[in-house]
Amino acid sequence: MTPPRIAGIQLVLSGAVLVLFTGCGIVTSTKAPQPIGTGPASGAVPVASQGLQLGFTWQPDRGNLFPILGVSGAAQYGGEVLPTDAQVATAAAAMSSSSSWALVLKKDSTLEEWELSTSATIRLASRVALDSSIVFSPSGSCAAVTSASTRTLTVISGLPAKPQASSVALPSGFVAGNVAISDNGTALVGVEAAGNSGVLVGVLSETHSYAAVGALNAWGGAGFLPGTETDAAVIADASNGQVAYVTNLSGTSPVLTTLSSGGLLQKPVGVGISPDGKWAFVADGDKAQVVRLSLAMGGPPPIAIACACNPRQMVPLTADGIYSITGNAAGKPDWLLDVRTSQPRTFFVPALAVAASSTTAATNTAQSDRTSR
Repeated sequence: MTPPRIAGIQLVLSGAVLVLFTGCGIVTSTKAPQPIGTGPASGAVPVASQGLQLGFTWQPDRGNLFPILGVSGAAQYGGEVLPTDAQVATAAAAMSSSSSWALVLKKDSTLEEWELSTSATIRLASRVALDSSIVFSPSGSCAAVTSASTRTLTVISGLPAKPQASSVALPSGFVAGNVAISDNGTALVGVEAAGNSGVLVGVLSETHSYAAVGALNAWGGAGFLPGTETDAAVIADASNGQVAYVTNLSGTSPVLTTLSSGGLLQKPVGVGISPDGKWAFVADGDKAQVVRLSLAMGGPPPIAIACACNPRQMVPLTADGIYSITGNAAGKPDWLLDVRTSQPRTFFVPALAVAASSTTAATNTAQSDRTSR
């Protein structure tokens, strides 16, 4: 549901009207999580045998996806999901109440969709750059796979049942991480323009080239409202804590409205939108908090949601309001945000044991440092 439009400053786009992708259906709620086992991974070492599922996270030091089992405030990791011999460069997953799926970039540069309960796979693309990152849309029905080295955006639509891949060139100046994707496959992309300070934010699709919407001093995250019919998003500026609500992104005159954070925000680092489209949740990199902002005219005042962590991102794990807000560092707990109730809360998932390869690498680095002295 798109909140009531607030009168604001109109920004006129040059060029043709932007046409949004279609065909990326909405995924239903996960409010009735499904019991799962340790996953189909061959050679996996179980951490928790089964339980209610709160999404999946990619653990870089393990080179694998792990399910989060339990409930908000009492969660732990299950066993590895992908086969240990899968040769995975990176992966990300999404889930609904009935299924869960992942996009897996393998070290041979092929991109696949995995249906996680059955391990069924579909090959989507080849020759995908290994520095690519994967970002899902709010419902998980679309995803953006972006590479700064090749300046390529690959949009995966129709997830999970009928995935399709299409690629477009990213504009010059694209910085890894400066992207958000909508449920209809439209991307918001931040670029650093040559000779200019700050970041230009624009809309990019398969059918229309990059068109600027506005400018930021520094990228602080962006998030689309859920739904294939919406053309609204929230964009944050990391340098000054300002947050903007932009509507009519598909039109020639998008409308931008500044959202007040009541002085709570200092350094936005990630933006998520509630499944009902009423709230924006902004992770604050300078404070141990996430700030909730109303998108409705005359809505409730902003509130700070405390976290005993250093927020670094706002990555949706489920379609109904579970987000990862830290970076999954080896040997450290991961912090999540649960917005499924009227009182959103943060909670942590205890750290997995550090992988042997990471421990060896850290030991070798320490020994090298001592030798150099």
